Amino acid sequence: MRKYKLLVILLGIIAVFYVARTIRTFTVKHKAQTLESEHFIISYDGIYKSEAKKLSEHLESNYDEIRTNLKDVKHGQIKVFVYSSQYKFNVATGLKKNANGTSRGPNEFHFVWTNWFNSIFPDDPLKTALHEFTHCIQLNILIDKAKETITTQNRTEFDKQFDKKFASEYPRWLWESISIFEAGEVNSLSVKYAKSKNLTLAELNHSNQIYNIGYTIIEYLTQKWGNDMLSKLIASFGNIEKTLNISTKEFEKGWIAFLNEKY
Repeated sequence: MRKYKLLVILLGIIAVFYVARTIRTFTVKHKAQTLESEHFIISYDGIYKSEAKKLSEHLESNYDEIRTNLKDVKHGQIKVFVYSSQYKFNVATGLKKNANGTSRGPNEFHFVWTNWFNSIFPDDPLKTALHEFTHCIQLNILIDKAKETITTQNRTEFDKQFDKKFASEYPRWLWESISIFEAGEVNSLSVKYAKSKNLTLAELNHSNQIYNIGYTIIEYLTQKWGNDMLSKLIASFGNIEKTLNISTKEFEKGWIAFLNEKY
């Protein structure tokens, strides 16, 4: 009898899920629409206008704080492209891996509006948007800083040289950690799992564990040296020794101690 009740409950949940997904499919508009605010132009299809409005309000409410935290230079209006599925995102961006967001320069980013209808374990799409927005801010700062050493007046040549400098000098662990931190993407269980891997910063440059533990790197940095040091680390292209006056190994040792104490 008990198994029968559990089966009925399970079938009921499945039925509710499919009914809700069907309703969403037929009530949402499947054509490109635009919502413009002071700092963002949001292009979307396959999500409700109310969701796009919620996104716009969330980005605007965090705009000043994140830019102030990172000491962003003058920033133009940002184009945001929102997709209702992983497939549409991959087709539009050309990405073949299952990333759910990507920045395309300082003034444009793309991401998937994840929910229970298009993802098994959906991320919070509002946090994903802040994550990609923070990548745009980092790029804006780095491009401005690179102008000190890349002096060509040819835009194409500058972009080529900057891309090379960014790829070779700006560490992935910092690139992701800052965006994770500003978006508030942290889960203590995920942190503990990543911590058990005992990865160095260099190893995190090539590991997806950065998404689980990246928050704690910036958390440690800002608690020990203050928020102002974060912008200096970005401007130095992630040079710990130049910015903090300690070796990378010393920084890692302090971070691990912080991890063990807090998590």
